[in-house]
Amino acid sequence: MKKKILIILFSLLTFFLYSKSGNSTQLIKSGHWIYDDLESLCMEGKTDFFFENQPMTIGEMKFYMKKLPYEDLSESGRYLYDKVNAFLAKNDDFLPEEDLRLFANLKTNPEFYYKSNSKIDWSFDYYVKDFFLTIPLIIGFSDYITIEPDFIIGKNQPAMNKSDNFTNIIYGGDQLEFNFPKFAYGATGHAFDKWGLDFYIAKEGLQIYNTQLGSIIYNRTFETDAYCALDLYSEYLKYTLTFAQVDNTKYLYLHQINLRPFKSFKLNILEGSLLNAPFEIRYLNPFMLMHQYGSWTQYDHLLSKNEQDYYGEGRFCAYFGLMFEFIPFRNFRIYGLYAQNEILDAGGSRDDKALSVPDSLGGQLGLQFNVPTGSDSLLKNYIEGLYTSPYLYVKQSPEWSLYRCRGNMQTDEDTHSWIGSPYGPDSFAILVKSEFNKAQKWKAGLSYIFSIHGENSYDSLFNQYDKEKEIYSYYPYTQYKLADDAKDEEGKKKAKDKGRYMWMTGTNQYKNQIKLYGQYAITPEFALYGQGLYTIQIYDNDINHGVELSCGLEYTLFN
Repeated sequence: MKKKILIILFSLLTFFLYSKSGNSTQLIKSGHWIYDDLESLCMEGKTDFFFENQPMTIGEMKFYMKKLPYEDLSESGRYLYDKVNAFLAKNDDFLPEEDLRLFANLKTNPEFYYKSNSKIDWSFDYYVKDFFLTIPLIIGFSDYITIEPDFIIGKNQPAMNKSDNFTNIIYGGDQLEFNFPKFAYGATGHAFDKWGLDFYIAKEGLQIYNTQLGSIIYNRTFETDAYCALDLYSEYLKYTLTFAQVDNTKYLYLHQINLRPFKSFKLNILEGSLLNAPFEIRYLNPFMLMHQYGSWTQYDHLLSKNEQDYYGEGRFCAYFGLMFEFIPFRNFRIYGLYAQNEILDAGGSRDDKALSVPDSLGGQLGLQFNVPTGSDSLLKNYIEGLYTSPYLYVKQSPEWSLYRCRGNMQTDEDTHSWIGSPYGPDSFAILVKSEFNKAQKWKAGLSYIFSIHGENSYDSLFNQYDKEKEIYSYYPYTQYKLADDAKDEEGKKKAKDKGRYMWMTGTNQYKNQIKLYGQYAITPEFALYGQGLYTIQIYDNDINHGVELSCGLEYTLFN
């Protein structure tokens, strides 16, 4: 009887579907196609705006869209502009009231996988495109408040990463992703004529700058329990404060300033502090330049005697980032990112102990050039490279490294994530990619990635634990102190050299990957997609090669 009532109610809601103007405080999750299209529009109009932080509210997107020179766009640019505008204006609703919105949708993405060589990891973590089932629920109050949880039914990461896995459909109790909803938020804000502001609390999916290899500064693959963000934006300046609770003992404070001194150039500066200690309000002050606190010296009381002796500091990690983007001419952009959590002071000590503290930094550089091939089609081309030093994101202990380890309720295996690049520290990669998009009907792409990875990973680093002294022993400074205690001059030299070494460590793993992928929309609600990869992997004279195939379908109840 209850099932029949629910079916009747859902049928009535489906029948009485109202369309209203877009809810400005609705967040569009990171990775959505609209961010790529907004970047393409900026390139087409040779006008940069602040689309690098995701998710973003519809209101902020509309604010920038009004500033784009529609009359200067080509025929394909105007098609893209109209497509984005139509999406931002769409706001389906089950309720006729103007000031209240209630809407739910259902999206299913059954996917199937095959790979020929179990020694080569899958090219994805949770899925190719999405979880098996997603049910977003949107509640809006006027144009000023939106609440949305996305409920999912999907496999957890350990189950997806098994070499014999063949689908994202659950067929065992230990495979269920218990950590849901994965994306949920409450948002408020408003866009005025000259400026706007947004404030929201959300869970996961935060991304700082949209790249092809994943952002080295903050990638959406980094898992957190929650984060709050305050955005103050205008046409030429944007300030963002982000406070993230990584887990119940770790807090991350980020301040960003975005400047657009010229129409086609923007610069983004980020300063951050990660604290493995109770919450502190001082890190929320926008322009205090948090480095001034000398926080790395202030938490010795939270360290054991051995941690004080062998770490030198603890419970804190400073973070710094730079981003730039330049559009020198229409449909072409150059962008760069820089991340750093440790670097030797210009006027600091140069003795061997100081030199054993590794410079922890990374860089990412890319260019994109688009070729309009018709009134409703576009060829996008990318070249991108990244480098992460052996100890980027890494401090003396995983507890205050820019990293998270999360347990899974349904299995004993943990899920690990770095704040930035999915490649983690100690890596180098180059990508070349072309993608053709035809209207909203189909797309196809071809990419090549060459990557090198050293030995430093969360497994190899954080498994080095000295049980007798109860300290982690992977960090070069700690190894220097241990060698000093043992009167081991050779060990001290090795630790110093390890701290100064800036290329890939140990025995390197080399990968060459070619990927062909595509998608075809049969109807606006129903699409088929798939991809094929061929990989050659070389590690310690062991050469492996193999094929990975994936296919899936996407059905959305209301498109």
